[in-house]
Amino acid sequence: MKTIETETRHDTEHRSREHSRIRRAKQLLRPLPRRANLHRWPVLKWFAKAARKTPHLWKFGEREVRMAIYLGSIIAFLPIFGAQFVVAFFVALAVRANLLAIMSVQLVTNIFTAIPIYAFTAHVGNWLVDLWGLPSMHAGIMRVTYNAVIGGIVVGLLFGFVVDLIFRFFIFRRLNKSVNVKRMLKS
Repeated sequence: MKTIETETRHDTEHRSREHSRIRRAKQLLRPLPRRANLHRWPVLKWFAKAARKTPHLWKFGEREVRMAIYLGSIIAFLPIFGAQFVVAFFVALAVRANLLAIMSVQLVTNIFTAIPIYAFTAHVGNWLVDLWGLPSMHAGIMRVTYNAVIGGIVVGLLFGFVVDLIFRFFIFRRLNKSVNVKRMLKS
């Protein structure tokens, strides 16, 4: 005889929360490039066929995602606004990083945040050039760009570290594994 298991109210609420969380995640990720919509992106569509054939771009392993977070953060804070997605795509191909993660980090610098972020990275870069005694450029646009690149690399690494910690806590919490913070900070 088969027994019919009735679903408890707790199970129903849990399933409802999970479905709402998944719907929110899908809405947030909808504008990002995926295998299905890669051909719609202005420049990336030229490489869509090759991207569909490389499975490592779509793999959500810890190595691929962490690499995408760090490299994507550095690219996002470099003063190459407008070319970030193309550079991130080629970096993901070259180092076998997750494409969705590296592209989503690029959304940090957008039309509204680009000027304050680049001003901040140039200021940090100028401070670091003075602090470390790096060779300084002559006055002008090259000096500001030089400082913004140095500041973008450092700020990008720090931002990547923070996002990486959030990613690890989120993933480990979802998998119900214990988190060893000392071990996490060593790697």
